[in-house]
Amino acid sequence: MTYDELNGPDLRNDRWRFLEVPLGEGQAWSYADPSARTDIEDGTVSVRIDAFTRSHSDVQILDNPKHLLVSVQEFDLNGGPRTFAVEMAAENIGSTGEDYRDGFAAFNVLDMGSAQVFDLIATSKHAYAIHERLFVPGVVPKEQAFTHIVHAPLAGIDIKPAEFHHYAVTIDRDASTVGWSVDATPVYTAHVLNLPEKVQIGFGIITLHPIRDGQSTSLRGQGLHGLWRKFTVD
Repeated sequence: MTYDELNGPDLRNDRWRFLEVPLGEGQAWSYADPSARTDIEDGTVSVRIDAFTRSHSDVQILDNPKHLLVSVQEFDLNGGPRTFAVEMAAENIGSTGEDYRDGFAAFNVLDMGSAQVFDLIATSKHAYAIHERLFVPGVVPKEQAFTHIVHAPLAGIDIKPAEFHHYAVTIDRDASTVGWSVDATPVYTAHVLNLPEKVQIGFGIITLHPIRDGQSTSLRGQGLHGLWRKFTVD
């Protein structure tokens, strides 16, 4: 099933929304960098940020995503394996792409209710799998949170700037397994207990530099251009 044909001229409000994190007292943090430029053409959504401006100096999960949208629809994981896929390309701006922490394009498969994340990401030079459980106060204790970035250097996947590749995440709740693949080549498989019953998909641009001494270190004058097309759910 194609989730969104991306016919434009704008993103459909019944398909996508910016991910928001409640801050209390009726306030929320929206993952929307005001310097982002979004275009839709020929079934492709393009997001370009020449220099990141969104950051947070106290909470890591607020500092990391610069621009992140998630599907309005949630997808049930009961009843057999499900595969979530996209074609994605990335081009770093003001950095080489060798250090993914400077910025990457992301294809997200996530459940914010349990803070579980199963992503595939790309820079100008490399592709990675992300398996993550976010530290969310009141939901996930800090000692249970983790972020694992997996690179499969011998998989033979050659990534070039702004070049599309096929990224897919397969979740089998009955078997408690998650598999990540790029161009149909497996790059990581994990056995995961207590997988969520449903997930959303998403796309965006993220950094992963840690907050130090009460200051964000993610803004270094760099940016990123990400492109996504052919979102499918099977």
